[in-house]
Amino acid sequence: MRLSHSSLLLAALAVVFSGSPAVADLDADPRTGAKLLSEGDDLADQGDPNEAIIRYKRAFEQLLPGMRKIRFKHEVKRDVTARKDMSSLLKKEIDTELTPAEFRANELGMKVLGLLPRDFNLKETMIKVYSEEIAAFYDTKTKTMHLIKEPEEKVKKSPTFLERLLGKKDGFDKDENKTVIAHELTHALADQNFDLDSLQNQAKHDDDRDLALSALIEGEATLTMIGAQMEDWNGSIVRDVPAARLDRVFSLMIPFMPLAGGASLREAPVILSETMIFPYLRGLVFCARLTNDGGWQAINDAYRNPPLSTEQILHPEKFRAEPDLPMDIDLGPLEPGEGWTEVGRNVVGEMQLGVMLRRHGGKAAVTGWDGDHFAVFEAPGNRLGLVWLTTWDREADAQKFAKHYATYQSSKMETTLPPLEANPEPAQPKAQGPTYAIRRRGVDVAIVEGFSSDLTETLLEAALRAKKTEKVNHQPSQPKTDKAP
Repeated sequence: MRLSHSSLLLAALAVVFSGSPAVADLDADPRTGAKLLSEGDDLADQGDPNEAIIRYKRAFEQLLPGMRKIRFKHEVKRDVTARKDMSSLLKKEIDTELTPAEFRANELGMKVLGLLPRDFNLKETMIKVYSEEIAAFYDTKTKTMHLIKEPEEKVKKSPTFLERLLGKKDGFDKDENKTVIAHELTHALADQNFDLDSLQNQAKHDDDRDLALSALIEGEATLTMIGAQMEDWNGSIVRDVPAARLDRVFSLMIPFMPLAGGASLREAPVILSETMIFPYLRGLVFCARLTNDGGWQAINDAYRNPPLSTEQILHPEKFRAEPDLPMDIDLGPLEPGEGWTEVGRNVVGEMQLGVMLRRHGGKAAVTGWDGDHFAVFEAPGNRLGLVWLTTWDREADAQKFAKHYATYQSSKMETTLPPLEANPEPAQPKAQGPTYAIRRRGVDVAIVEGFSSDLTETLLEAALRAKKTEKVNHQPSQPKTDKAP
């Protein structure tokens, strides 16, 4: 399911691009689309927003192919979902995408890494946040664009001071509705040409790769949304919006974006708010860099060979100009000892590492990331164990990460665990109970937490023996065959 956030993002973009010129000369193909947009505006002014939305949808089905240089293969289905129904719909969507065991593994992984408090309810918070923030969504399974119907009291409610400052208007906002529809129909257009479900399945069980793919998908839709705001129906202006300019603007804005959202987003842990915003803003910069260098064809090529890591999103040159493929790490079988059960395995990636170590070295601490993989274990008594291997471009990068993570590691422990002594004195007794350790060997850094001293030593060595190969897209996505509406 592809999502659009509400005024949080749309208003911010209105500020950045409010002075952009419109295109006077429209190509022959988009004339019908421009006429439908005008009809939609007239219907909105006459107090008929439902019919206006239908005209806007039909308009962008005419306009977006001219901008993106790929065609719709069939009409996109449309539906309306009431805001009050979003919670149950999202719960169903989460349960469809992940089994309870898979979701729990993801949650425990974030907790053992220190990204979430141990008593945090991830599913409940995600449902609250997305229920508030989603302005529309495209369902890749049913091939349907869903618009959100707000309760009457919210429609009549005046925008807050911050919303007004960022450009939000009273009542039915024609510009906001048009940009949301353009965004979601871009997902439909990409799905009909590149099969988004198939791409997402390839990234399953690799959160970093999945986030990178989301950045491509949402970044493209946000870029076309800007093109719609500029009335750039042939895509010649928006494709040349300098990525460096966007990078500067959004680097300043990202820390303040949650403040423009709902209460649940403002109160959510920073890892949740930033992973929500990342695909839209960093994805936009990434896609702008692609179109700056290779036009819209570069985005088509990216769908056929998608980015494999958030490192490639954060550093677009590592995707196209100087490709830097992340390492695929196989930890192999791990023996944690009696009482321990493996819950799941996953990848952290540069983006989440940057959030994790923000107060312990920040971006400098994660520069040179080249891959990671961790396994989470649990034991009776709510005990969690972590075995994690990270690998880096250079030994200096690994040393830097090990240094900053050691500080983070000791500060995040909820209970005071003694560190494992790498080379204890012969007469020194081993620590009793759970411990933690970090060990570097060349470009690899192994981390183990929560186990006894003997097991920690064994698991450190097992992690450092992990097999590493370059991560690749196994099969480039092929365009789907035409389907009936």
